[in-house]
Amino acid sequence: MATISSFNYSHLEKKILEKGLCSGCGTCEATCPTGALRLKESKPHLQYDCTQFRDSCTICHEVCPHSEMLLLDCIEAVSQAPECNEAIGYFRKILLAQSADTKMRQQTAGGAVVTSLLSYGIDNKIFDSAIVSQSEQKDPARPQPSVALTSEEVVSAIGSKFFPSATVSAYSDAVLRYGKTKVAVVGVPCHVLGLRKIEAWHHKISGRQAMLIGLFCSGTFTQEPMMEFLKETYNVEPSEIKQMYFAGQFIVETEKARIEVPVKEIKAFSRTSCKYCADFTAEAADISIGSGHPLPNTSIVILRTKRGEDFFYEAMEKGIINARGIKQEAKLFEHMIMAALRKRAKGATETIKQGGTVRFSLASMLMETHPLASIKVEDIMTPNITVISSEATVSQLLELMATENRIAYPVEEKGKGFLGIVTMEQASKVDKDKRNETLVGTIANRALKVVFPGKRIVEIFNEISQQDLPQVIVQNPQNPKGTLGIITQKDLMQLFVNGTNKKSNR
Repeated sequence: MATISSFNYSHLEKKILEKGLCSGCGTCEATCPTGALRLKESKPHLQYDCTQFRDSCTICHEVCPHSEMLLLDCIEAVSQAPECNEAIGYFRKILLAQSADTKMRQQTAGGAVVTSLLSYGIDNKIFDSAIVSQSEQKDPARPQPSVALTSEEVVSAIGSKFFPSATVSAYSDAVLRYGKTKVAVVGVPCHVLGLRKIEAWHHKISGRQAMLIGLFCSGTFTQEPMMEFLKETYNVEPSEIKQMYFAGQFIVETEKARIEVPVKEIKAFSRTSCKYCADFTAEAADISIGSGHPLPNTSIVILRTKRGEDFFYEAMEKGIINARGIKQEAKLFEHMIMAALRKRAKGATETIKQGGTVRFSLASMLMETHPLASIKVEDIMTPNITVISSEATVSQLLELMATENRIAYPVEEKGKGFLGIVTMEQASKVDKDKRNETLVGTIANRALKVVFPGKRIVEIFNEISQQDLPQVIVQNPQNPKGTLGIITQKDLMQLFVNGTNKKSNR
């Protein structure tokens, strides 16, 4: 059979498929105006030459979550949140939560928060449908995206899934086949970003997303090799698997056994596309939800948009969800932040290895945007930040980080002024049994450069890149021992999103 060629499709083929970036999310299939793309074995395949119907169309590449197109438009959806950090993006609140339904909690390791929220939304007509991943009857480990129309159908999809799912294609079915207009979607970061791009592109299936619930994601796996490994190594048949989840190790539960698989044993089965992904917490979602391990039956919930926050608090008020702040659980906050930083660093490293461009290439975007080139550091810096004493302990530092949701602080030495900067990454490297006695001053980075008011933003990229850290200190020129504020990558991204407007007190 001859290979089908298409100039339109070649953008997606060369920039995404040939580089192994496809995650099988279904965004290209869902948006193809000619219906030329179909997913087979979790990859899009061209059915016929689409140029005969639509000349010079590159939508499949533009909406792909792994392309660099439309990214700032996607960030704009969440950028009005009052808080942001370099690890998890924009947010309003970070909570620990679980379903108030004890029976439902027992069915999953994460407290059934997602299932309870979706069920409540459908039962109360907030959503008219929800996109979930069901388990195939003959192969429970294999996810099958479906359109849930009742809360019973939502409950039947409970449990974590770790293999590719064409979630965005199912969203398209909900809109075009079922005529739904208030669709809730649950997906991993690539699904969420694909759906945001559909909105940014103003596609005909846009405008029907009632809620985007993103799941924390370390990566998905190639199913056949992974299942073969579990069968040969642990004598587990795919049909026997009831549930899989991460809890320190990778847990596989069957009717007869609970098998703990070391994470290092399954790394080889990670999909190639996941190696380049830098998003752990689904930063473009309305609500992001992930494991609260080691707390039993608990999830971490990140509220990002106003609609996500309003919906979640309504569910709390109705007694559907129990929730509390994460501030009292500094270790959980640290674990989430470090997992996000590791994924971001790994994704950037792998992308650079392949000669690609790291997503959100701030320097190139700023240099090419003339109106932004005149913005100065004092226009976007975060002023009046907490300065931590060099004599504080690492334990005290981590507690402060969890309380203020920051991952970096200036360090001040008594009588000498500014000493350096300390990050969560540095603090997390200290053994847990030594954190009460280790002083912040002993781990602070003292070699950092500082910037002064009046300097243009385009000039601070050298400081950031040379230090390999996402923040710089703005120093007081009249007082060399004092600091005026801090500038982070999130401040720069906020600048891009808001154009030439100066940073407001969000």
